[in-house]
Amino acid sequence: MKDKVRLEDIRKTDRPTLGDDVPVEVFRLLRVIGMYSILGEGSGYTLYLAGKELGEGLGLDSMEELAKLFRRLKIGVLKVLDALEDKMTVRVDECITCSGLPYTGKMICHFEGGIIAGAVQKILDRPTKAVQTKSHTAGFDHCEFLVYLL
Repeated sequence: MKDKVRLEDIRKTDRPTLGDDVPVEVFRLLRVIGMYSILGEGSGYTLYLAGKELGEGLGLDSMEELAKLFRRLKIGVLKVLDALEDKMTVRVDECITCSGLPYTGKMICHFEGGIIAGAVQKILDRPTKAVQTKSHTAGFDHCEFLVYLL
């Protein structure tokens, strides 16, 4: 018996009638409402860590691969705005978590930030920390993450 579900396992589906797609509303019910209800204020950090572990485990070799993955999984449209020696700015349009949500004054895309941080950490073989600086819920028309290369 397996003690852990692997990424390869998650990719497998057996839904001949409904298929692989899940409406954004269903994702948000779990992600935005469900996780906060269960974990409270700690949900952001938990989602960030889960995303970072996932990002590292994806085994990507470039930011182009990460951008293609984001688009294929419909997480968002990812673009690197700049890459310096100690940090990188990443923009995500059409973010699955926050695009179209009303203003709350909070950054809520912790999972996406974690995925980006983990993937960059694997790609560059350097420790990282991602901080969200823009979000639809903070009054912007896109998400933006500052990825610190430690």
